[in-house]
Amino acid sequence: MRSAATLVMVAAAVLAQATIVNRLPFAWGPGPDLVVAAVVAVALTTSPAAAAACGFGAGLAMDLLPPAEHAVGRYALVLCLAAYLVALLRRNTGAPGAVGSRTSGWAAVGATAATALGVGAGYAAVGLLMGDQHMTPAAVGTGVGVGAALTVLVAPLVTLPVLWVRETLADSEFATVQGPMAPGGW
Repeated sequence: MRSAATLVMVAAAVLAQATIVNRLPFAWGPGPDLVVAAVVAVALTTSPAAAAACGFGAGLAMDLLPPAEHAVGRYALVLCLAAYLVALLRRNTGAPGAVGSRTSGWAAVGATAATALGVGAGYAAVGLLMGDQHMTPAAVGTGVGVGAALTVLVAPLVTLPVLWVRETLADSEFATVQGPMAPGGW
């Protein structure tokens, strides 16, 4: 149930980002990144490998859906790495969100802010390495800062609901079923 709900919510964030947010003509540059906000919630509640898979899948969808104007795989690479690092840091530091505990709303918004900055900087760095003509130092500085700030503003509308659903629902309804090989099994 948890996996299905997560898939629906991350897919909704991807579709809203691609069909609405990315098509709005913001005078200041980028808009909020709903996909980063959704993937952070997943990364705070799962293993690093599962978080990386979620980040890669959501990033690849964003790379393929119009109006993408960049090389396929660029956003997938950055979002995969960011999700992996968030989940790894949460797991290794024993930070809120560890097994059996709930992540506070402030910690989730803080993680979203840090991740939005990292994703923006990583996306720009990959663009500079690939020779993207749109990546100038001034545009990168402004775009990363504004994009991260706007992503933090939408975090209560995206990150917190996804986080709540993931922490509320069980990962599997069959997680406690014991077979004949399990200790105390049949």
